[in-house]
Amino acid sequence: MRRRERGMDAVVRKWAVCLAAVLLFAAGWPPARAAAVSARAYALVEQTTGRVIAGADLDERLPMASTTKIMTGLLACESGELDKTFTVPPEALTVEGSSMGLQPDEPITLRALVYGLMLESGNDAANSIAMLLGGSIEGFAAQMNARARALHLDNTHFENPSGLGADGHYTTALDLARLGAYAMKNPDFAQIVGTRRATVTYNGIAGARTLVNHNRLLGSYDGEIGIKTGFTKKSGRCLVSCARRNGVTLVLATLNDPDDWRDHADLLDQGFSALECKPLLDAPVERRVRVAGGVQSAVTVRCDPTVTAALRADEIGKVTMQVRLPGKVAAPVRTGQKIGELRFTLDGAEIAHGDLLAAAAVAKNPASPNPFAMFFQSIGAFFARLFGQTNQKSAVSRA
Repeated sequence: MRRRERGMDAVVRKWAVCLAAVLLFAAGWPPARAAAVSARAYALVEQTTGRVIAGADLDERLPMASTTKIMTGLLACESGELDKTFTVPPEALTVEGSSMGLQPDEPITLRALVYGLMLESGNDAANSIAMLLGGSIEGFAAQMNARARALHLDNTHFENPSGLGADGHYTTALDLARLGAYAMKNPDFAQIVGTRRATVTYNGIAGARTLVNHNRLLGSYDGEIGIKTGFTKKSGRCLVSCARRNGVTLVLATLNDPDDWRDHADLLDQGFSALECKPLLDAPVERRVRVAGGVQSAVTVRCDPTVTAALRADEIGKVTMQVRLPGKVAAPVRTGQKIGELRFTLDGAEIAHGDLLAAAAVAKNPASPNPFAMFFQSIGAFFARLFGQTNQKSAVSRA
């Protein structure tokens, strides 16, 4: 009898365990694991602030292949010479790998070179840009490294403008993502890397060279707007992409990623699911600022509630606002003139700002006579009259 009872107890316990497992699974435990990311390192950042949304091995120094050309293209776009016509240096063409098909001494604009650099990943374009803007490969690499330091990319170093393997040529997933985020703020750069197909000159013949963007995400991923692919045997597949949805812009960098197209689609989806573009003001913010030398003693400044930031749901209540205004402003003041700004921070880092603009004009008060100036003017007039009378007497006596 006891043996039968023990057997019944075992059956009951077994069914209870099964039932508990079913209930826990239905409740979502254990939590579902996200699909594995195949990248050796990756960083997903929000473009405006550069803050990290997701990542792994963010600061591991790795080769980055042709994603190097993001810096090369950025420096070209910042040069102010995009529409200047240059002559291709023949020595720039003695380079292996991908090419846009440049010819020795070919006349071509810098803008066309950047299209060939970023769409076709032309190493000949990279070398040409370096020699034309930096005087040499080494000289341009020095400019690249100086720009990296200015952007606080402390784990990045360039040896050449193309990304061909070289000792001491490296970056990290985080540095590369933040470089991409910064570069995409340059309108010329963003327009070029967001172009799927372009025609430029070929040896002086207009529209005779067609360039096709290697970034497969353009046109296939909702919201994709750039930026650059890369591959060498040493680096593996490298990719930086940028996508925008509903006011949120994300930049993702993957290094040594054999399944980069899928990883980028999945990780960008996760980022857009986590962030939402939120207004930071419920109503206009107004302040009064003193005006020195104006027909009115003060002016109203206003920031309309159009300032937004990409935030997670749990971050909205953590944003703080600082008002930055001078003690006074000198007249005249124009309507819409920027007087100060609102600074919004999250965990001490700035995530957005809004301008405080003058709501009305304040004319300059007509200058009142300066008593000191009047005094010296009176003395000057006295001596002028005195010497004038003396000269008249001298002239009469000579007559």
